[in-house]
Amino acid sequence: MTVREYIENYSPAYRGHTPGHKGKADRRDITEILDEFPADLVKNSEKAAGFVYGAPYFRFLTGGSSMGVKAAVLALGEDFATDGYCHRAVTEAAELAGVNCYLTPMGRGRDGLPELTTAERLINEMRSRGARNAVVQYPDYYGRTPDLKRIYAAVKLEGGRLICDSAHGAHFALRPDLFPQSAVALGDVCNMSAHKTLGAMTQTAFLAAAGRYDGAKLDRALELLGTTSPSYVLLASLESAMADGMEMRGEYDRLKAFSDAFREKYPCLKNDDFTRLVVDAGRGQGRAAAYALMEKGVAAEMYDDRYVVFILTPYDGDEELAALDAGVGGVIGRKGR
Repeated sequence: MTVREYIENYSPAYRGHTPGHKGKADRRDITEILDEFPADLVKNSEKAAGFVYGAPYFRFLTGGSSMGVKAAVLALGEDFATDGYCHRAVTEAAELAGVNCYLTPMGRGRDGLPELTTAERLINEMRSRGARNAVVQYPDYYGRTPDLKRIYAAVKLEGGRLICDSAHGAHFALRPDLFPQSAVALGDVCNMSAHKTLGAMTQTAFLAAAGRYDGAKLDRALELLGTTSPSYVLLASLESAMADGMEMRGEYDRLKAFSDAFREKYPCLKNDDFTRLVVDAGRGQGRAAAYALMEKGVAAEMYDDRYVVFILTPYDGDEELAALDAGVGGVIGRKGR
Protein backbone atom coordinates (compact mmCIF):
# COMPACT_ATOMS: atom_id res chain seq x y z
CA MET A 1 0.00 0.00 0.00
CA THR A 2 1.17 3.54 -0.75
CA VAL A 3 0.76 6.69 1.33
CA ARG A 4 -1.70 7.98 -1.25
CA GLU A 5 -3.80 4.81 -1.12
CA TYR A 6 -3.86 4.91 2.68
CA ILE A 7 -5.11 8.46 3.01
CA GLU A 8 -7.59 8.16 0.14
CA ASN A 9 -9.14 5.04 1.66
CA TYR A 10 -9.20 6.29 5.24
CA SER A 11 -12.91 6.49 6.16
CA PRO A 12 -13.79 5.72 9.81
CA ALA A 13 -17.35 6.30 10.96
CA TYR A 14 -16.03 8.86 13.46
CA ARG A 15 -12.76 10.78 13.58
CA GLY A 16 -11.97 11.48 17.19
CA HIS A 17 -8.64 13.04 16.37
CA THR A 18 -7.08 16.09 14.76
CA PRO A 19 -7.31 17.92 12.44
CA GLY A 20 -10.32 19.75 13.75
CA HIS A 21 -12.11 19.91 10.41
CA LYS A 22 -12.67 16.12 10.77
CA GLY A 23 -12.13 15.51 7.08
CA LYS A 24 -14.58 18.18 5.95
CA ALA A 25 -11.89 20.45 4.47
CA ASP A 26 -10.15 17.52 2.78
CA ARG A 27 -10.95 13.93 3.76
CA ARG A 28 -7.35 12.92 2.93
CA ASP A 29 -5.94 15.28 5.53
CA ILE A 30 -5.25 12.99 8.46
CA THR A 31 -2.71 12.80 11.26
CA GLU A 32 -0.91 9.99 13.07
CA ILE A 33 -3.44 7.26 13.86
CA LEU A 34 -3.29 5.48 17.25
CA ASP A 35 0.37 4.85 18.04
CA GLU A 36 1.71 6.12 14.74
CA PHE A 37 0.72 6.66 11.13
CA PRO A 38 2.06 3.70 9.14
CA ALA A 39 5.50 5.29 8.87
CA ASP A 40 6.80 2.32 6.92
CA LEU A 41 4.73 3.55 3.96
CA VAL A 42 6.67 6.82 3.93
CA LYS A 43 9.98 5.05 4.45
CA ASN A 44 9.26 2.63 1.61
CA SER A 45 8.45 5.51 -0.73
CA GLU A 46 11.61 7.38 0.28
CA LYS A 47 13.68 4.25 -0.31
CA ALA A 48 12.19 3.77 -3.78
CA ALA A 49 12.84 7.40 -4.71
CA GLY A 50 16.37 7.18 -3.34
CA PHE A 51 17.03 4.24 -5.65
CA VAL A 52 16.15 6.42 -8.67
CA TYR A 53 18.56 9.13 -7.52
CA GLY A 54 21.28 6.74 -6.38
CA ALA A 55 21.07 8.01 -2.81
CA PRO A 56 21.07 5.66 0.20
CA TYR A 57 19.89 8.59 2.33
CA PHE A 58 16.68 10.13 0.96
CA ARG A 59 14.02 12.10 2.81
CA PHE A 60 10.68 13.63 1.81
CA LEU A 61 10.33 17.20 3.02
CA THR A 62 7.14 19.17 3.60
CA GLY A 63 8.97 22.40 4.40
CA GLY A 64 10.37 23.12 0.97
CA SER A 65 13.85 22.94 -0.47
CA SER A 66 14.90 25.74 1.89
CA MET A 67 14.36 23.30 4.75
CA GLY A 68 16.74 20.88 3.07
CA VAL A 69 19.61 23.29 2.56
CA LYS A 70 19.18 24.63 6.10
CA ALA A 71 19.27 21.11 7.53
CA ALA A 72 22.43 20.32 5.55
CA VAL A 73 24.21 23.43 6.86
CA LEU A 74 22.97 22.84 10.40
CA ALA A 75 24.26 19.25 10.29
CA LEU A 76 27.59 20.49 8.87
CA GLY A 77 28.08 23.04 11.64
CA GLU A 78 31.11 24.67 10.01
CA ASP A 79 31.90 27.82 8.03
CA PHE A 80 31.54 27.64 4.25
CA ALA A 81 31.90 29.61 1.03
CA THR A 82 29.13 29.91 -1.50
CA ASP A 83 28.06 31.54 -4.76
CA GLY A 84 27.70 35.29 -4.89
CA TYR A 85 24.21 34.68 -6.29
CA CYS A 86 23.11 32.09 -3.71
CA HIS A 87 19.50 31.74 -2.59
CA ARG A 88 18.56 33.52 0.62
CA ALA A 89 18.03 30.13 2.28
CA VAL A 90 21.81 29.61 2.22
CA THR A 91 22.62 32.77 4.18
CA GLU A 92 19.68 32.10 6.49
CA ALA A 93 21.05 28.60 7.08
CA ALA A 94 24.38 30.05 8.20
CA GLU A 95 22.54 32.38 10.57
CA LEU A 96 20.60 29.47 12.06
CA ALA A 97 23.71 27.32 12.43
CA GLY A 98 25.80 30.14 13.89
CA VAL A 99 28.49 29.76 11.24
CA ASN A 100 30.01 32.11 8.67
CA CYS A 101 28.84 32.18 5.06
CA TYR A 102 31.36 33.74 2.67
CA LEU A 103 30.01 34.97 -0.66
CA THR A 104 32.42 34.35 -3.53
CA PRO A 105 32.83 37.56 -5.61
CA MET A 106 31.22 37.22 -9.04
CA GLY A 107 31.52 39.38 -12.12
CA ARG A 108 28.88 39.91 -14.79
CA GLY A 109 28.97 38.24 -18.17
CA ARG A 110 28.03 39.80 -21.51
CA ASP A 111 24.58 38.29 -21.08
CA GLY A 112 24.09 40.51 -18.04
CA LEU A 113 23.92 37.60 -15.58
CA PRO A 114 26.34 36.78 -12.74
CA GLU A 115 29.22 34.61 -13.88
CA LEU A 116 28.92 31.00 -12.77
CA THR A 117 30.92 29.72 -9.83
CA THR A 118 34.26 28.14 -10.73
CA ALA A 119 36.38 25.79 -8.66
CA GLU A 120 39.26 28.26 -8.73
CA ARG A 121 37.27 31.21 -7.43
CA LEU A 122 35.52 29.13 -4.81
CA ILE A 123 38.72 27.57 -3.47
CA ASN A 124 40.44 30.97 -3.37
CA GLU A 125 37.56 32.32 -1.29
CA MET A 126 37.63 29.30 1.00
CA ARG A 127 41.36 29.54 1.59
CA SER A 128 41.30 33.29 2.16
CA ARG A 129 38.60 32.81 4.79
CA GLY A 130 39.95 29.67 6.40
CA ALA A 131 36.89 27.63 5.40
CA ARG A 132 37.00 24.15 3.89
CA ASN A 133 33.34 23.63 2.93
CA ALA A 134 31.12 24.98 0.17
CA VAL A 135 27.48 25.35 -0.89
CA VAL A 136 26.95 25.61 -4.65
CA GLN A 137 23.78 26.24 -6.65
CA TYR A 138 23.25 23.71 -9.47
CA PRO A 139 21.47 24.59 -11.69
CA ASP A 140 20.72 28.27 -11.18
CA TYR A 141 17.37 29.94 -11.89
CA TYR A 142 18.34 30.39 -15.54
CA GLY A 143 19.12 26.72 -16.17
CA ARG A 144 22.90 27.19 -16.12
CA THR A 145 25.17 24.66 -14.44
CA PRO A 146 28.69 25.23 -13.09
CA ASP A 147 31.33 22.48 -13.40
CA LEU A 148 30.20 20.76 -10.24
CA LYS A 149 32.34 17.68 -10.76
CA ARG A 150 35.49 19.81 -10.73
CA ILE A 151 34.22 21.86 -7.79
CA TYR A 152 33.53 18.71 -5.77
CA ALA A 153 37.01 17.35 -6.46
CA ALA A 154 38.54 20.65 -5.33
CA VAL A 155 36.50 20.79 -2.14
CA LYS A 156 37.43 17.20 -1.28
CA LEU A 157 41.12 18.08 -1.69
CA GLU A 158 40.58 20.77 0.94
CA GLY A 159 39.17 18.10 3.26
CA GLY A 160 35.73 19.68 3.25
CA ARG A 161 32.20 18.86 2.15
CA LEU A 162 30.06 20.13 -0.68
CA ILE A 163 26.36 20.90 -0.26
CA CYS A 164 24.52 21.15 -3.58
CA ASP A 165 21.57 23.51 -3.71
CA SER A 166 19.78 21.77 -6.57
CA ALA A 167 16.35 23.24 -5.94
CA HIS A 168 15.78 23.52 -9.70
CA GLY A 169 17.36 20.18 -10.68
CA ALA A 170 15.08 17.47 -9.29
CA HIS A 171 14.24 16.32 -12.84
CA PHE A 172 17.83 15.73 -13.98
CA ALA A 173 17.94 12.14 -12.69
CA LEU A 174 14.88 11.14 -14.71
CA ARG A 175 16.61 11.45 -18.10
CA PRO A 176 20.40 11.37 -17.71
CA ASP A 177 20.65 11.09 -21.51
CA LEU A 178 19.11 14.54 -21.94
CA PHE A 179 19.98 16.51 -18.82
CA PRO A 180 23.19 17.41 -16.97
CA GLN A 181 24.25 14.90 -14.34
CA SER A 182 22.15 14.95 -11.19
CA ALA A 183 23.72 16.90 -8.34
CA VAL A 184 23.12 13.94 -6.01
CA ALA A 185 26.16 12.22 -7.51
CA LEU A 186 28.29 15.37 -7.52
CA GLY A 187 28.32 16.35 -3.88
CA ASP A 188 27.95 15.14 -0.32
CA VAL A 189 24.35 16.21 0.23
CA CYS A 190 21.75 17.72 -2.07
CA ASN A 191 18.38 19.45 -1.65
CA MET A 192 15.86 19.41 -4.53
CA SER A 193 12.46 21.08 -4.89
CA ALA A 194 9.95 18.48 -6.03
CA HIS A 195 7.36 21.18 -6.68
CA LYS A 196 9.53 23.25 -9.04
CA THR A 197 10.19 20.81 -11.87
CA LEU A 198 8.33 17.65 -10.84
CA GLY A 199 4.62 17.14 -10.22
CA ALA A 200 4.51 17.54 -6.44
CA MET A 201 2.52 20.18 -4.59
CA THR A 202 4.02 23.47 -3.46
CA GLN A 203 6.19 23.25 -0.32
CA THR A 204 7.51 19.76 -1.08
CA ALA A 205 11.14 18.79 -1.59
CA PHE A 206 13.78 16.06 -1.27
CA LEU A 207 16.98 15.83 0.73
CA ALA A 208 19.46 13.27 -0.57
CA ALA A 209 22.93 12.19 0.45
CA ALA A 210 25.11 9.80 -1.48
CA GLY A 211 28.46 10.95 -0.14
CA ARG A 212 30.21 11.49 3.18
CA TYR A 213 27.46 12.86 5.39
CA ASP A 214 26.10 11.88 8.77
CA GLY A 215 22.50 10.76 8.20
CA ALA A 216 21.70 10.89 11.92
CA LYS A 217 22.77 14.55 12.07
CA LEU A 218 20.68 15.34 9.00
CA ASP A 219 17.65 13.68 10.55
CA ARG A 220 18.15 15.59 13.79
CA ALA A 221 18.45 18.87 11.88
CA LEU A 222 15.23 18.09 10.02
CA GLU A 223 13.50 17.41 13.33
CA LEU A 224 14.67 20.76 14.71
CA LEU A 225 13.56 22.66 11.63
CA GLY A 226 10.36 20.84 10.76
CA THR A 227 6.99 20.16 12.25
CA THR A 228 5.84 17.19 14.31
CA SER A 229 2.65 17.20 12.22
CA PRO A 230 3.71 16.95 8.57
CA SER A 231 0.96 16.99 5.96
CA TYR A 232 0.37 13.49 4.65
CA VAL A 233 -1.34 15.03 1.65
CA LEU A 234 2.02 16.62 0.80
CA LEU A 235 3.89 13.37 1.51
CA ALA A 236 1.52 11.53 -0.81
CA SER A 237 2.11 14.26 -3.39
CA LEU A 238 5.86 13.56 -3.25
CA GLU A 239 5.23 9.86 -3.68
CA SER A 240 2.94 10.47 -6.66
CA ALA A 241 5.38 12.92 -8.23
CA MET A 242 8.05 10.25 -8.29
CA ALA A 243 5.66 7.70 -9.82
CA ASP A 244 4.52 10.23 -12.42
CA GLY A 245 8.09 11.26 -13.14
CA MET A 246 9.13 7.72 -13.94
CA GLU A 247 6.01 7.06 -15.99
CA MET A 248 6.27 10.31 -17.96
CA ARG A 249 10.00 10.27 -18.70
CA GLY A 250 9.33 9.78 -22.38
CA GLU A 251 7.57 13.16 -22.50
CA TYR A 252 10.92 14.91 -22.27
CA ASP A 253 11.61 13.95 -25.89
CA ARG A 254 8.51 15.90 -26.92
CA LEU A 255 9.52 18.83 -24.73
CA LYS A 256 13.03 18.89 -26.14
CA ALA A 257 11.69 19.01 -29.69
CA PHE A 258 9.49 21.94 -28.71
CA SER A 259 12.33 23.67 -26.85
CA ASP A 260 14.74 23.29 -29.78
CA ALA A 261 12.22 24.72 -32.21
CA PHE A 262 11.30 27.53 -29.81
CA ARG A 263 14.94 28.55 -29.40
CA GLU A 264 15.39 28.62 -33.16
CA LYS A 265 12.53 31.11 -33.49
CA TYR A 266 12.92 33.38 -30.47
CA PRO A 267 15.89 35.04 -28.75
CA CYS A 268 16.76 32.85 -25.77
CA LEU A 269 19.64 32.57 -23.34
CA LYS A 270 21.91 29.61 -24.05
CA ASN A 271 21.82 27.33 -21.01
CA ASP A 272 22.22 23.69 -19.97
CA ASP A 273 18.61 22.74 -19.22
CA PHE A 274 16.36 22.69 -22.28
CA THR A 275 13.24 22.77 -20.07
CA ARG A 276 14.24 26.21 -18.76
CA LEU A 277 13.32 28.67 -21.50
CA VAL A 278 14.89 32.07 -20.79
CA VAL A 279 13.54 34.51 -23.34
CA ASP A 280 15.60 37.65 -24.04
CA ALA A 281 13.16 40.56 -24.13
CA GLY A 282 15.94 43.16 -24.39
CA ARG A 283 17.65 45.23 -21.74
CA GLY A 284 15.17 47.04 -19.57
CA GLN A 285 12.21 45.22 -21.13
CA GLY A 286 11.84 42.12 -18.96
CA ARG A 287 9.08 43.40 -16.70
CA ALA A 288 7.03 44.95 -19.50
CA ALA A 289 7.28 41.76 -21.55
CA ALA A 290 6.22 39.54 -18.63
CA TYR A 291 3.16 41.70 -17.97
CA ALA A 292 2.26 41.86 -21.66
CA LEU A 293 2.47 38.07 -21.83
CA MET A 294 0.27 37.77 -18.76
CA GLU A 295 -2.37 39.87 -20.51
CA LYS A 296 -2.29 37.28 -23.30
CA GLY A 297 -2.80 34.49 -20.79
CA VAL A 298 0.84 33.37 -20.66
CA ALA A 299 2.24 33.36 -17.11
CA ALA A 300 6.00 33.30 -16.57
CA GLU A 301 7.96 31.79 -13.70
CA MET A 302 9.91 35.02 -13.22
CA TYR A 303 11.39 38.01 -14.99
CA ASP A 304 14.33 40.32 -14.44
CA ASP A 305 15.49 43.47 -16.18
CA ARG A 306 16.12 41.58 -19.42
CA TYR A 307 14.84 38.01 -19.34
CA VAL A 308 11.49 36.25 -18.94
CA VAL A 309 11.77 32.69 -17.63
CA PHE A 310 9.47 29.72 -18.32
CA ILE A 311 9.66 26.14 -16.99
CA LEU A 312 8.60 23.21 -19.16
CA THR A 313 7.46 19.95 -17.54
CA PRO A 314 5.79 16.76 -18.83
CA TYR A 315 2.49 18.14 -17.58
CA ASP A 316 2.57 20.76 -20.35
CA GLY A 317 0.24 19.62 -23.12
CA ASP A 318 0.58 20.58 -26.76
CA GLU A 319 -2.22 23.13 -26.43
CA GLU A 320 -0.47 24.89 -23.56
CA LEU A 321 2.85 24.88 -25.39
CA ALA A 322 1.15 26.36 -28.44
CA ALA A 323 -0.19 29.17 -26.23
CA LEU A 324 3.34 29.87 -24.97
CA ASP A 325 4.67 29.92 -28.53
CA ALA A 326 1.97 32.28 -29.74
CA GLY A 327 2.31 34.58 -26.73
CA VAL A 328 6.05 34.98 -27.05
CA GLY A 329 5.70 35.44 -30.79
CA GLY A 330 3.16 38.20 -30.30
CA VAL A 331 4.98 40.07 -27.51
CA ILE A 332 8.69 39.57 -28.19
CA GLY A 333 8.77 38.37 -31.77
CA ARG A 334 11.16 36.25 -33.73
CA LYS A 335 14.92 36.59 -33.80
CA GLY A 336 16.21 39.53 -35.79
CA ARG A 337 12.86 41.27 -35.99
